[in-house]
Amino acid sequence: MLAKLDRYFEEVLCTLFLSVVVGSVLMQVILRFFLSTAAVWAEETAVYGMIFAVYLGATMAVRDRAHIRITLLVSRLPRPLQICCVVLADALWVGFVIFMIVQTSRYTQLLFKVTYQTPGLGIEQRWIQMFIPLLFGLMLFRIVQVYWRWRADAFRGLPL
Repeated sequence: MLAKLDRYFEEVLCTLFLSVVVGSVLMQVILRFFLSTAAVWAEETAVYGMIFAVYLGATMAVRDRAHIRITLLVSRLPRPLQICCVVLADALWVGFVIFMIVQTSRYTQLLFKVTYQTPGLGIEQRWIQMFIPLLFGLMLFRIVQVYWRWRADAFRGLPL
């Protein structure tokens, strides 16, 4: 069960959020063109669904090591330098992710001091924004998981 959760967590949520985007936009198009009306909440739902899907897609790419990497130069280096380059790039990535966790957490904390409701959905913005540092935390977890698995594989290959 945990293996399936580990493998399909991001895919399932990403599919769900993209389905929300498609459903909201499709419904909005039908309402506007055929019924000459509009749903106030549909555009916001589509925007937030897309934002969550993008962050989950980035997390999925970290897990699968599918982010764009320029490995042509790295592949021509000796193995110790290959490892050094890949680990250095990932260390910079980890630094960026930690920076984003801190900054988005600070922003979310500021939202707890004010009342700001989304105009269409009527939800407090803090509850929506709270997911961004959580998704960056999931990304950090996936980066650590890649290195944990590389260690468990006796450091064979590269953590790509």
